[in-house]
Amino acid sequence: MRNLVARYPILFAVVAILVYDLGMNALAAVLRGMGLPQLGVSLIAQAACCVFVAALLGYLGWWRGAGFTHRVTGRAVLAYSPWLLLPLLMVVGSSASTLNASRVAAFILFTLMVGFAEEGLLRGVVLRALLPRGAVRAAVVSSLLFGIAHLSNMAQGRDPAATIVQAIYATFIGIGFAGPRLYTGTIWPAIVLHAMIDFADFASRNFAPQTEAATPTPGQAILVIAITGAYALYGWWLLRRHRRAWGARQDPPGAALF
Repeated sequence: MRNLVARYPILFAVVAILVYDLGMNALAAVLRGMGLPQLGVSLIAQAACCVFVAALLGYLGWWRGAGFTHRVTGRAVLAYSPWLLLPLLMVVGSSASTLNASRVAAFILFTLMVGFAEEGLLRGVVLRALLPRGAVRAAVVSSLLFGIAHLSNMAQGRDPAATIVQAIYATFIGIGFAGPRLYTGTIWPAIVLHAMIDFADFASRNFAPQTEAATPTPGQAILVIAITGAYALYGWWLLRRHRRAWGARQDPPGAALF
């Protein structure tokens, strides 16, 4: 597999994402066929995704190179801090009328697993695999793949218009996270912030399943894309600073080679 990564990093990235996505959907379909509730299905399927990503990181020996550093510096906190505004904006004006403590706890666990699995795969494994081609290109390609992967939500019954909007802003979020990830060398804040964003999204919809989410109005879609686009520009700016500070051919702080 390491030869595949070195010679065909984009192919490896696509295969890794497909295995992740198709495997999760297949497992979820089996669990639903067993009559499990949707939240239980989501928790089990996402736990399996976490195991897959952890196994991939371990096999490649990329825990450190993917940003799983032992400590988070003040520089990293500062670089990621603008992201704290997004989950706050998402819950402003929302009202969760029926809050069940066990359900909220389940969603906290679920979103943390999503944060680890998606960031570990996209801003960890995939970004690390593409880095030899250049930091900016790696960030853009991994983010495009991240956005395209969200189109599979239509197979689960999600509204096509909402899914397309989600794919666009997921791409922007990917670039926005790739910037501080490479600039600081750590992925931990991205995992936590990703979980916070997803949790805020669920909370804004009263913890309804994604398939029950309302289709965004054109105004809402434009607003979401504009906000996440601003974060993408911020990530791009950090990527440019990363290139000037470390050189286009060097790995980010904390990265490890094969």
